[in-house]
Amino acid sequence: MLSRRTFSLQALMGALYTTTQAPLALAQGTTAQKGRASNTLRVAQSAALSGPQAEVGIAFNTGAKAAFAAANGAGGVHGRQIEFVSLDDGYDPNRAVQNTRQFLGDGEAPVALFGYTGTGSTKAVAPLAKEAGAVLFAPISGSDALQTDSQPQVFFVRGTYSDEIKKILQHLTTIGSHGLGVFYQNDGFGQGALALVKEYASQHKLPQPAAVAYEPQQPDIRAAAKALQEARIQAVLHLSSAQYSAQLLKELDLAGVAGNGRLYHYGVSIISARNLVREAGKSAHGFVIANRVPDPAGPTGIASEFRRAMQAIGSNGKEDLTSAAAMEGYISARLLVKAMHNAGPKIDRAALRNALEGLGRQEIGPFTLTYGPGKHRGSSFVDLVMVRGDLTVAR
Repeated sequence: MLSRRTFSLQALMGALYTTTQAPLALAQGTTAQKGRASNTLRVAQSAALSGPQAEVGIAFNTGAKAAFAAANGAGGVHGRQIEFVSLDDGYDPNRAVQNTRQFLGDGEAPVALFGYTGTGSTKAVAPLAKEAGAVLFAPISGSDALQTDSQPQVFFVRGTYSDEIKKILQHLTTIGSHGLGVFYQNDGFGQGALALVKEYASQHKLPQPAAVAYEPQQPDIRAAAKALQEARIQAVLHLSSAQYSAQLLKELDLAGVAGNGRLYHYGVSIISARNLVREAGKSAHGFVIANRVPDPAGPTGIASEFRRAMQAIGSNGKEDLTSAAAMEGYISARLLVKAMHNAGPKIDRAALRNALEGLGRQEIGPFTLTYGPGKHRGSSFVDLVMVRGDLTVAR
C-alpha cells in the first residue's frame, strides 16, 4: 500500500522566497556537450504562448517559473539549479513535435518534458518522449482517451474532462435543469467531450442534448447562436475556447437570451475566465467554469505560497495572482521538483520516472493527488467557479 505523504514546501524548498538564482528564460542555446557533467537540470516545455490557447499557456508557464525560481533560491536540487526553457508552438501539434526534437537533440538535453498545451500536442509528442526515455509531466489536457491509453512516460496532474462534465451535469440535475444544449468545436476534443455528455445522459435517463457544432477554422457563431435559440433549452455546456464562447455569449445577448437568469452557461477548464471576461464583457455574467486547482486567491497555505512565489518573480498583478492556470503550473512544477529530490543526486531520466511513480499520495491543501506504478493520473479534483456581475470570479 502506498504511504501517505504530505506536500511540504518548507521541508522541500525552505521557507523563504527571497532570491531566484539561474534566471528562467525562453529557450536558448547551450554550450554543454552530450555526456558532459553539468550543474544544471534542464526542464523543457513546448507550449501555446501564442494562438487560441495562449492565455492558458502563458499563465501556466509563469506559475511554473515561480515554483522553479523558488526551488533555485532554496539551493536547487541536490545543489544543481533548474534551467526551465520554453518554446512557443502556437497550439500546433506539428510545431510541438519540432520543438521537442530540438530539445532532445540539444547538447544538454532535458531531464524532463513539462507542461505541454493541449491533447493534440501531448499525443503527438508522447512517442518521442517514450523513445528518449524522458517523462512528459503535467500536460494541460483532460482527454479521457489520452489518460486511459498506456503511456509509460506521461504523467498527468489534472484529471479528465469526464470529471468536469460529470460535476457540471450533476449540478444541473440538482438545480432541476434538464434542457441542455452543447456548443462544441468540431474536432477530436469537442467530439470526444460531446460523446461523454451523451453517455451521461443515457446512463441517467436524461434527454439527449441539443448539439450545435462550429468549425474551429471557419466558425459561424451567429448560426450556432440561432440554432441554440431554437432548441428550447435551459442551459448551454461550452466545449470550446474562451474566444468562441465569448462570441456566442454576445450573439445570444443581442437576441436577449444570454445573461444570468435566462440561459445558464457552463464551460470546461480549457476556458480561461480572464479571457472570457475580457472578450465577452458583461455578457459573461453568470458563466460557470470547471476549475482543476484550489482557489489561488483563497486562504489555504498552498494559495499563500503560490502568491508569494509569484510576487518574488515580479508577478504582482491581480490577474496573475488569481489565475487558475498559473496555479496549475505552480503546483505541477512543485511536484516535479519534489520528484527530482526523491530521485537522488545522480538523477537521470529513468530515476525521475521511478521517483514520479513513487510519489504516492500527495496532499496540497484541499487538492489530493496519488501516483504509483501504472497510475499516472494524479487528481480528479474539480471545482466550479462563476463570473459575478462585477466580472470577478467567485467560488
